[in-house]
Amino acid sequence: MDRRGFFKSMLGKGLSHGARQVDAVVIPFERAAKAARDAMPAEPEQQAPRPVADEPPADVAPTPQPLPATGVATPVADEDLMRLAADVGLIRHVEAVVALSRRSVRLVPGDGPPPDGSRTRLGGAPDLPFGGVWPNWEGRPLAFIGQLDLAEASALGLEQGALPDRGVLLIFSALERTPSGSSPQDGESTRVLYVEPERLPRDPGARIGISQPHSATALELSSELTLPRVWSAPVQLLGLDAEEQELWEQVRRELAELQGVEPWDAGEPLRSRHHLLGFADESRADMQVACELAARGIDVGYGAPWSHPEAKRVEEVSRRWRLLLQLTVDSEAGWSFGRGRERLFVWGPEDDLSTAAFEQVRAIAR
Repeated sequence: MDRRGFFKSMLGKGLSHGARQVDAVVIPFERAAKAARDAMPAEPEQQAPRPVADEPPADVAPTPQPLPATGVATPVADEDLMRLAADVGLIRHVEAVVALSRRSVRLVPGDGPPPDGSRTRLGGAPDLPFGGVWPNWEGRPLAFIGQLDLAEASALGLEQGALPDRGVLLIFSALERTPSGSSPQDGESTRVLYVEPERLPRDPGARIGISQPHSATALELSSELTLPRVWSAPVQLLGLDAEEQELWEQVRRELAELQGVEPWDAGEPLRSRHHLLGFADESRADMQVACELAARGIDVGYGAPWSHPEAKRVEEVSRRWRLLLQLTVDSEAGWSFGRGRERLFVWGPEDDLSTAAFEQVRAIAR
């Protein structure tokens, strides 16, 4: 067993779902979030708050155009991350830093069509297999937004077993009709289809729905090593003191800089960040709970998932949800997720993703 696997096995019951679930449900760091959870009723007989309409408030500002996306300039290995953690001062936790890291694939739109032979691209016509059906939602075809060749992604060092290492993922979404994702009825507003290598067509099939962008555009892939935020559950299990918590965030920022990319922090200007796997760019720490509630038929509408009486009850099992894909609004590509919503987060049960079962994926737009 390597150092990463050994350390994960030693983190105890809190990570008993396996080494791949180190991105367990995060625990909000803000006092307001903590107070809201502590105030939730303990008995199921308490009536849940009535879901409100799945529309943002009227005073929500339009979504700004994000700063351009950038790819990873310098790939970083686990050994580099360990040295960085030690240099910063987290000497007691260098093994934990590596154990809790995740490798993701950054997706940066190119300037022209994809190179010959590449099946990774934005827009254009999807590689639907013979007899494949273009996904619909509420009686209308979803927009095809792109596809990813998993062989190309796997070659960049994705965590083994997190996804199939061959085949192609086709991504479809309602885009301008995209709901928040907190309602059970939203389940098919974003669809991910997996096409096995032997079923891939030689040429793209008929385009019977909208593609955004309309013409196929190159998509450049690069490997990025990422760390969870300091308030996430697996980091909290380490029992870091106040100084060590600051050092953890310093490692996260310096890791991004070492790779030539910008770290994400709440409140900063919106930056285009598209990536496969890794950690979600979010600060509310409730998307896994939102997915679990919706999967159980519980509709929280546009409300806060943590305010629902069932939130605490599903918190542990909600750890099964893993980020599959994150996309940012892009006017050039024609992506809009609704007024005030900046990103689309696609989640799926971890065991399903590893076995190429993408029927249960859920998307949340924020």
